[in-house]
Amino acid sequence: MIKEAKNPVLEIHDLTVTYHKKPVLWDIDLTIPAGSLTGIIGPNGAGKSTLIKTIMGLIKPSSGYSKIFDKPLDEVRKRVSYVPQRGSVDWDFPASVFDVVLMGRYSDAGMFKRIRKADRELAMDALQKVGMEKFSKRQISELSGGQQQRVFLARALAQHADLYFMDEPFAGVDAATENAIIDLLHEMTGKGKTVVVVHHDLQSAIKYFEWILLLNTRLVASGPVTEVFTSELLQKTYGGKLTLLTEIGNLLQREGLPARETK
Repeated sequence: MIKEAKNPVLEIHDLTVTYHKKPVLWDIDLTIPAGSLTGIIGPNGAGKSTLIKTIMGLIKPSSGYSKIFDKPLDEVRKRVSYVPQRGSVDWDFPASVFDVVLMGRYSDAGMFKRIRKADRELAMDALQKVGMEKFSKRQISELSGGQQQRVFLARALAQHADLYFMDEPFAGVDAATENAIIDLLHEMTGKGKTVVVVHHDLQSAIKYFEWILLLNTRLVASGPVTEVFTSELLQKTYGGKLTLLTEIGNLLQREGLPARETK
């Protein structure tokens, strides 16, 4: 089931990505509604991270294309923010927490232009929103994993983008940090921002997201959580693993969602 979004902020058409002639993403067509908190869900190796990296121009597709705000990425890059997986970042880089967040202002100021007082105030405001203002002078390498994730989120907030892509923002963080992040994401979408999150935990996905993409190399389904999060579609996505399907059945029953796809 592929649902067309009304007022889409992102459109992907006929997208295929291959590594060494093996498809990682195959013939993806989808839309994502503006102002939504969207989850990309699927098993390991499904192409979830590859999808957002391709949208961000970090991976070249074999075919197909994407449009953001009905334009190519290069024309709207300042309106788009990307938070990579924490594990892909060199945290030994000698920079303070504040300097890392201030990097989020470079897209507006330009790499070689002077950072203004207003940029510094926006950076500190972003740190306050994630509860990290007390750590502003600390070296980024000295923080815990959850604290580093909060700082990375603050850097994205400092950009003042309209569309955010986040790759596993809850990986390796404690429950308090996860709750703080999801509250902030809901606050952002409440202000009209669109947030797209690569996520792996099914139990929280059902509570966190309004719109869900089920992905396993191909797009299995895309649409509102109440229509997409069914045992039938999840079985197609995860390949019928019995233990997982039992957990899904129990989860759907608890949440009162349909066990079968509605026609």
